Amino acid sequence: MNDRLITKKQFAAATVVSLLSPLLRLLPQTAVGFAGRGAWLSFIPALVPLALLTAVVTSFRRHMRPGEGMGGLILRWLGPVLGRLVLLLFTGWFLFYAGFILRSGAERLVSTIYPSSGQGMFVAVTIILSLAVALGDLRAATRTAVIFRAILVTALVLVIALSLPNMDAGRLRPVTWRDAGPIALGALPFASVGALTACFTFLYGYADLPRDGKWHLWPLGTLLVLGGLICASVLSVFGPELTHTLTYPFFVMIRSISLGDLVPRIEAVVIAAWVGTDFMLCVGLLRCAHEALRPVFGYPKPDGRPMLDLGGGRYLLWLEAGAVFAASFIFDMPPWQLRTWSDRYIPLASDCVLYGGFLLLWLVTIPKRKKAKMAQQKASL
Repeated sequence: MNDRLITKKQFAAATVVSLLSPLLRLLPQTAVGFAGRGAWLSFIPALVPLALLTAVVTSFRRHMRPGEGMGGLILRWLGPVLGRLVLLLFTGWFLFYAGFILRSGAERLVSTIYPSSGQGMFVAVTIILSLAVALGDLRAATRTAVIFRAILVTALVLVIALSLPNMDAGRLRPVTWRDAGPIALGALPFASVGALTACFTFLYGYADLPRDGKWHLWPLGTLLVLGGLICASVLSVFGPELTHTLTYPFFVMIRSISLGDLVPRIEAVVIAAWVGTDFMLCVGLLRCAHEALRPVFGYPKPDGRPMLDLGGGRYLLWLEAGAVFAASFIFDMPPWQLRTWSDRYIPLASDCVLYGGFLLLWLVTIPKRKKAKMAQQKASL
């Protein structure tokens, strides 16, 4: 194993930590809106579209050269004109989505913890810190994610365990075959969150990953199980009607825990989870955008240089951070309107880009894959 590459464990940890950001934002309200009391089972049908996307990603992974990510593969297979156009579209989406993450995270903090503060300060601080980490070694960020994942998953499981006295399993029943349709619709937010793993294919050139798709099972399985547990715990405390109307029911559930001085400490951990997951996702999206944009200009990888070095295309990271900060102002809107974007428009756009975009790329590149397979067979003879 090349010790300069990110390990499979580190890459999976960074993926889980990053995707906890949309998971905590969308669940359980969005799933409950579709599936009602059966939302806690909606992670099961979400396995179908995620398995399809994993198969597509694995198909691409088999043809990536050492040190190559999705950006290099797209440019190599689609050519200098179409390839660059597709990479620019992916870059634009990554930066736009990162801007939304910044604004939605700031709004969540202001509305729940710091109601007298403005969102601008939180947005500015997060993008500055994200840029600082993105300018550094990507391996360092993923090593930190391993520790962060253990803390966050433990905190979430602890919150659910401490909420057991307030839970009523009767609020999760009855679930019959008549609920199959709504439960399937409730899988949409689970599938939207899981699809974000496809973004990180642009970072494959930095990681020592298997060429099969089995390693995806651990991060995806962790996210889906956590999502199901969050839905089940909140539903059993508040019921489907109240869960759907509360703005942040998981945070409200924490405040319903009756353990004296322990509650503020748990709240602090959950707040740190909110901020940390948004931060990690923003760092990941900045680097994904850079890996989509870097092949367009033929720049080398940015790692291994001083932080303030602008050579080798590293200046692009500064421009990307500025674009993310500018994109965050698109979502400077009332909370109810931002909530609509969060629950409907952003997941829909993300699904179109990731499910639709990757499937379209898979279809367009069928001749390339066949040609590569034939060349491998001839070489083995």
